[in-house]
Amino acid sequence: MRYREGQDINNLQEESLTDGVSDITVAYTLIMAFIFIAMGHYGKQQWLTFWGVITIFVVIGYYAITWFDLI
Repeated sequence: MRYREGQDINNLQEESLTDGVSDITVAYTLIMAFIFIAMGHYGKQQWLTFWGVITIFVVIGYYAITWFDLI
């Protein structure tokens, strides 16, 4: 993004799209984790179920960090 000369960049009220894109990506990842678990369960592939569960824990961790403003 470019600024005009002399423009105070600290007073800009534009909302960043980065947060929204990140939230959508993590929500999609959560959906994919449940699909991994279902595919692993029905296909009798334990490694797929394992990675689905690990992904759910990571997504929960991400949302916990963003909701409680830990970073």
